[in-house]
Amino acid sequence: MKKLTAFVLVALFALPAFAARPVQFVVTEDITYDDNIYLKDKSYSKENPGYGEVQESFISTTRVGANYNGKVPGSDFALKAGALVGYNAYTEKPSKNNYWDALGNVELANENIKVGDSLVYTSDPANNELTDRYKRMRNTAYASLKTTNKKLFSVGVAVDDIFDRYFDAAMEGLNRNRFDASAQLFYNFNTKTNLFVEYTFSDIVYKVNQVNNSTGHRVGFGINGQVAPKVTGTAKVTYALRDYSHDIAGAENHPDLFGYYAALTWKATAQDTLRLSGERQMEETLYGTNRYFADTLIALYGQHKFNSKWAAGLTLGYEDMSYSRYVGNNKRHDNLYTIRPQLDYMFKDWLMGSLWYQYRGRHSNSQRFEYDNNRVGVSLKALF
Repeated sequence: MKKLTAFVLVALFALPAFAARPVQFVVTEDITYDDNIYLKDKSYSKENPGYGEVQESFISTTRVGANYNGKVPGSDFALKAGALVGYNAYTEKPSKNNYWDALGNVELANENIKVGDSLVYTSDPANNELTDRYKRMRNTAYASLKTTNKKLFSVGVAVDDIFDRYFDAAMEGLNRNRFDASAQLFYNFNTKTNLFVEYTFSDIVYKVNQVNNSTGHRVGFGINGQVAPKVTGTAKVTYALRDYSHDIAGAENHPDLFGYYAALTWKATAQDTLRLSGERQMEETLYGTNRYFADTLIALYGQHKFNSKWAAGLTLGYEDMSYSRYVGNNKRHDNLYTIRPQLDYMFKDWLMGSLWYQYRGRHSNSQRFEYDNNRVGVSLKALF
């Protein structure tokens, strides 16, 4: 579910292009009505009083940030850095539901080398009016090296280190560190398009829940760059295998999964853009004896610009979460649907307003995980 939310939020945080300046400041304000802030199923809530009730709330979200884009003097390296800090204020039980979030990133790159770090601090929703939010942080450090794409063949290597930390004892079982190292071989049709094969080794180490420690191997084959007229991005198919170092009764020690990854943009006309995003891979979980679930995601975003002032967008998302092990008599299987239309208006070349609606619904073969959620909001985004 977090992944689909992230894909959808790409459109929410999108800002128009402005004249290039080394330093730019960002201010956003969102006023939202949410009819189900604890993501509860109404009928299940009525039948099970201890489960919690469906609650609504208005939410004010204020974010401020800054971005830097510049060149390193005397080199071909570009330096990018950014930070965004936000506060989310609820009318329903503000002492429990209000929270801070933050994003930060820095990257140094040229045509062949990329080194960077990104940090996300946020809070997962409370389950009901009696529980608290789960504060969490993810830090990702990464580096990559690729030889020139002006030759027929090129090679690349990459590493990343992902640190996940929950600050509440109830979720500390998900605290972990993941290290990935990969190698790629590219066949370059030209400087804009290539085919590639890749191999990735991964090592996942849990701080507390060490029975979920694992190593992994993944191979992939795909295409990158200008994949078709007016279409750019990356698409690949993958096969992944995991080896868990500890036995758990009823759990798989050597699961495998065929998957895919896609991030494609079709610029049909100067006014029309279509983006396709998708991924299928293993995701970590603590649900019963399941150590992972197969997560399949696809999202489609389209935008049409009517003129220099008005634009309309639509996001459609689907996520399938399939658990391999039974908990009781049930093998859990969830489907998450998202629909988000949006209307944008440019007041000035530095100020944009939006009116949007979002529906999210999770259907599950375990009723207590089901919900329907409707949100509607207005947004203002400014860049100075």
